[in-house]
Parts: sequence; C-alpha cells; structure tokens
Amino acid sequence: MNIFIENMNTYLSGNRIKNSYISLLTGWDKSKVSRILSGEADLKMQDAETLANVLGKDVSFFLDESKIVSQHKDESEQFAFYAGHLEENDMKIAKDLLDMFRYYDSLVNLKL
Repeated sequence: MNIFIENMNTYLSGNRIKNSYISLLTGWDKSKVSRILSGEADLKMQDAETLANVLGKDVSFFLDESKIVSQHKDESEQFAFYAGHLEENDMKIAKDLLDMFRYYDSLVNLKL
C-alpha cells in the first residue's frame, strides 16, 4: 500500500487539500489521518477505500504505478466570508464550512 500513500499525498498536495479537510470528510480524528498519510499507521483496505471514496475516486486510481501529477491552481485565488459575531460553537461550524468551501473547487473541478 506504499504506492497508495505516496500517490494520495501527491494528489492531496497537488490539489492543496489539507489533512483537516480529509478529517472532516471521513469523520476520523486528525491524528488518525496524519498517521495514515505519513505511513506511521498500517493502512487497512477499508481505510484506503474510505480515503479514495471521499475524494471521488476508487482505490485503483491511487494504486496506479505512474505517479499522480500535481495540479496547482492560480495562487491569486482567494475565498473569504464575514459571519458577524459568533458564539464558540458557531465559530467551529464556520471554520468547518470555510474548510469545505476552500477545497470544494478542487474536488469538483478536477481534470480526470
């Protein structure tokens, strides 16, 4: 599964998808995502399927021996929103929404 992790990391880096976003999509702790993607934890097939599925791919996409090519977008693209005065729980929800919006474009506009 090493090629899976290497290709997954190349894909995430190339599309500027952070571990915190993967954590949001999978429901896993950030530490679990970090351990899996760094190779510290053994990757189970079920976890590989979950990772691939949340990115709209299947496991075979990340097992391809040819390296996945990075696709960096224009650095000038930015996104922000003003949410007014927020309580602590609202701040967490707003942060999660901002993370999701930040990576939404990368996930839906990927060139296959």
